[in-house]
Amino acid sequence: MRRTLKSGLLALAILGGFSSVVTAAPKLTVSFNTTQVGAFHAPKNVVAVWIEGPTVGAVAGPFVKTIGRWADVRKADLVAWRNKAGLNDADAISGATRQEHNDLLTFEWDLKNKLGEIIPDGVYTIRAELADGNSTAQAQNHQGTFTFTKGLTADLQMISQDPPAPEVGKWLNIKIHFDPTAGECNNNVVDTGETCDGNCPAVCPEVENACAPQVLMGAAASCSAVCVVQNITTCVSDDGCCAAGCTATQDNDCATAGDLAQTGCTTGSPSNALFGFALVGAVALVSRRRRRR
Repeated sequence: MRRTLKSGLLALAILGGFSSVVTAAPKLTVSFNTTQVGAFHAPKNVVAVWIEGPTVGAVAGPFVKTIGRWADVRKADLVAWRNKAGLNDADAISGATRQEHNDLLTFEWDLKNKLGEIIPDGVYTIRAELADGNSTAQAQNHQGTFTFTKGLTADLQMISQDPPAPEVGKWLNIKIHFDPTAGECNNNVVDTGETCDGNCPAVCPEVENACAPQVLMGAAASCSAVCVVQNITTCVSDDGCCAAGCTATQDNDCATAGDLAQTGCTTGSPSNALFGFALVGAVALVSRRRRRR
């Protein structure tokens, strides 16, 4: 079945994108509950979480990326975050100002920096800040500093309220989980960069519109299998499709549609084509019998 150049290029672009799927991708998950400072806007509060590193000696390292933010109008109150990321950090995952402290905040990060590159192995710092007032100095806000190690092995930390550092009591039920293979293909979880995992299609379903068939792209082995619609726009006989602009003389699938310049028919099916041949044959037979008489 022939396709247009446009459809072919689209398919190649999609397939090319899937060919770069990484079969094992790291992921960092951070979760915690917050407590209020007790300033002017409490219990309403704004929060930001970002990454710095890698650590060199006792130095935390440069700003890497914001991985979560609940702040919009009042984001300037997050003084420490603002000094690191700037108010116009386009990478920040933004949410509305929080109304209270009951919900557990959870962040996920794919270990990619602002350029979309996987960061190197090393010790990294997770910084968290909460403000519930019109803050002008970071000391007016709750600050949190935690670390994790990116490497070949997992790093799971459940930090209790028996604080190893004074600020921990301001952040409750802290869980930090670095998994180096969270995006592993065939773990029955559709991770970032995958289109399927454990439920990948082997064949694409039949569609009612014969001019828009679905074609299987990618592969289950790389968790990249997906069915992609490829529209048919050329006049080809016996493919079940009467494409837009085609006539019965160009495409026998249009036999029952007549001249498409007049009918505007854009789709067809094998059954339509067979019916058209049968109708033409019946008309020819009747005409022959009449001549014999």
